[in-house]
Amino acid sequence: MTAALIMAGGRSQRMRAGGDTRHKSLRAVAGRRLIDWNLEALRYFGFREIYVAVNAQEHDLIQYLHTMGDLRLLVETAPLGTIGAARGLPAELPDVIVVNADNLTNLDLASLSRFHVAQHAAMTIATHEETFQIPWGKVTADGDRLVRYEEKPRMLVRVSSGTYVLNRRAIDMIEAGGRLDVPELVSRLLAASAPVRTWAHSAEWIDVNDDTALARAEAVVHGSSTRWPWSKLVARTGA
Repeated sequence: MTAALIMAGGRSQRMRAGGDTRHKSLRAVAGRRLIDWNLEALRYFGFREIYVAVNAQEHDLIQYLHTMGDLRLLVETAPLGTIGAARGLPAELPDVIVVNADNLTNLDLASLSRFHVAQHAAMTIATHEETFQIPWGKVTADGDRLVRYEEKPRMLVRVSSGTYVLNRRAIDMIEAGGRLDVPELVSRLLAASAPVRTWAHSAEWIDVNDDTALARAEAVVHGSSTRWPWSKLVARTGA
């Protein structure tokens, strides 16, 4: 089974702006820390070799992670961006699934990993559709002739779910100790004609980056509890 990497290297500035000083991965949804939701999802889908990228200044998070003896930490002494920490993984790993600690999702991580391997992809990006409301009137025209006018329409846009699978070819494009974000890695892979695939899903997905999103995550979990089969496995609380 592919190894797994949880990205928790950010400093949670937006979340902390609300007054809570904890790292966002230690904030609770339905009585469980976000980091635990991610860990148990990975374990539920069969991932046993799990790494966590964390900033060296996040002492509380590091201390919490040290209580879980089966985790391996990649400690960032300088910011490495949204994917740079992956270069710190062991060289013998052929593939790794990457999840973000502030994402709450019940997408099928095992199916995503199998798809990636079957496609012989350098990188696979999980995607889903989000609805966005345009704040202005949308105009459709044929030259200067108005065809249609829609006031503040809502539109479906396919977006990245912040969940990826990287092959060794992708990991090796990351400079050791250098900062790199996901869009730049994708650009490098495409420029090298390396195969990048997308994997569409319709699972629940929330980017929990502020208190409003935290409340929405609570509502989603309570409203669809049967769709989170690993939630009963999460023994630690977010108290």
